[in-house]
Amino acid sequence: MKSIVIFVVSDTPTEIGELLVKAGTSVFENSIREVRFHPFVDDKLSIDYLLDLAKQDNGLVVYRFASSELKHHMEIESKAKGVPIYDVMGSLMETLRSITGEEPVRSRSSSMELDAHYIKKIEAIEFAVKYDDGKNTSGLNQADIILIGVSRTSKTPISIYLANKNYKVANIPLMPEVEPPKELFEISNRKIFGLVLDPNHLVSIRSERIRAMGLTGTSNYGSYERVMLELEKAQQLFDKLGCTVIDVTSKAIEEIAAIILANIMRR
Repeated sequence: MKSIVIFVVSDTPTEIGELLVKAGTSVFENSIREVRFHPFVDDKLSIDYLLDLAKQDNGLVVYRFASSELKHHMEIESKAKGVPIYDVMGSLMETLRSITGEEPVRSRSSSMELDAHYIKKIEAIEFAVKYDDGKNTSGLNQADIILIGVSRTSKTPISIYLANKNYKVANIPLMPEVEPPKELFEISNRKIFGLVLDPNHLVSIRSERIRAMGLTGTSNYGSYERVMLELEKAQQLFDKLGCTVIDVTSKAIEEIAAIILANIMRR
C-alpha cells in the first residue's frame, strides 16, 4: 500500500477541490498522509514548482483551472514529470484507488462513512463544477436551481455554497452580445434566480478585479456605462422569464442562499 500527499491546486479558491478530497480521504484513510492547499495559482512557473514538489513527496495533484491555458500546461507537464493529476471534473475515487492500491473503506464502523447523504453532496458539487459559468447548458433541466446574472454577481460562490446543501446548481453569465441559452425558456422559471447588484458597487468590484489582474488598456469592463448596459439587458431577460430577482448588494453568500432556499421551499 502506497502513502501519498495530495496537493489541491486552483487559480481560484479551492473549495470544490477541498470537498472532493475530504470525500477521498474519508475512504482512503490509511494511504493519505497529508493534504496541502494552493489557491490562486495563476502562472505556469508556479504549476511547475508544485509538480516538482508533488514528485518529491509522492503526490497527487487535484486541480481545477478556469484558464484553459493553465489546464493544458498542467496536463502536459504532469506527464513529462510523471506526476498523477486529477481534474475535479473526473472520478477522484478511481484515481485514488489506482495510485494507492487501497480499496475504499465503506463499512458502517468507519468514523467518516460515505453514506447516501454525503454521496449526494459530492454529486451536487460535481454538478456545480460541470455547469459553472455557462460551460454546459444541455442538461439544465437536471438542475434544482439556476442562477443567472452579469459578471461579478457572486454566481459561482453561491453555487458552491448551495451544492454543499446538496442542491444541483447551474450558473450562467449574461452578456449583451451573447444570446441567453434557449434552454432557459424551456425550464420552469420557479427554479431560475436572477442576480443583480448596485451599479456603483459593481463598477468598484470590476475595477478592483482589473487592477488585481494587472490589466491595462481601454477595456470598458469596469466602466459605469458598460455596467448599466449589462444590468438593463439582464433585467429585460428576467422580465421575459418571469424569474425571481435578488439584489445581492451587501448581502453575504449565506444570506443570498437562504433567500433562494426559502423561495424553493415555498414552491
